[in-house]
Amino acid sequence: MKRKLLYLTAIAIFSIVSLNAQNTVWDFGTDTATWPVSAAGYSTDTTIQGLGIYPAPSGTTIGQVDGNPYTFTDGYVSVNRFKMGGSSAVTGNLPTSRYLYFTVAGSGKVKVWFRSGSNSATRTITVSDGTTVLGSASSVPTGSPLSAPGVILEVPYTNVNGKIYIYNDAACYIYKIEVIPNSLGTDSFQKKSSVIVFGNDGKINVENVTAATKVSVYNITGALVRSTETSEDVSLSVNSGVYIVKAKSAEGEKSVKVLVN
Repeated sequence: MKRKLLYLTAIAIFSIVSLNAQNTVWDFGTDTATWPVSAAGYSTDTTIQGLGIYPAPSGTTIGQVDGNPYTFTDGYVSVNRFKMGGSSAVTGNLPTSRYLYFTVAGSGKVKVWFRSGSNSATRTITVSDGTTVLGSASSVPTGSPLSAPGVILEVPYTNVNGKIYIYNDAACYIYKIEVIPNSLGTDSFQKKSSVIVFGNDGKINVENVTAATKVSVYNITGALVRSTETSEDVSLSVNSGVYIVKAKSAEGEKSVKVLVN
């Protein structure tokens, strides 16, 4: 009976993970429980629900939230907005201050709802993987910040296994960020792959490894929690929970949802 209950619980959790894996949303505009109105902002590197918020090294804050009702062209209606503050500092395509970041695995799309923070200047949001600019868009003001038209930036990413960064050239307002993976949580191998992944007794086990394989373990928010490269069977100790394990070798690639007790 206990085993049956655990099995049913696992199915329920996996169903939730499959649903959540379709998108991750940080909704500054309407999720007032997570992003309440605040004049304080963030003065140190902070992560909330998988979203990293990095201020200026000098301690200058980023991320004050204030009221700003606005309706975007896709029908999304905000109550508040997240302030990026001043401009991001960028070296190459890697921001070093005033930016947002999160971890992804594989391919998908990033969407950013934003507006200019100026009554006279165009403001640009850029999305990069730290090396390459994945996409950008600009919001042109129409006389004042309150009437600046909203922009929905959509940026595809391909085979990115690491951080994605969002930064701006000058002060602007972000209302919502959504990450839509293409295949996170699927269990399909390429034909010749033979790796077996499962969870047991506080560990994620990767067996039947026949070639050099990179194993990456992500939590349900998409944050990387463990990573290793191996040419033999391996066990990785993790806390109890649900994970998505990605194994990649010359044979192919596999992503598996794993429940660890």
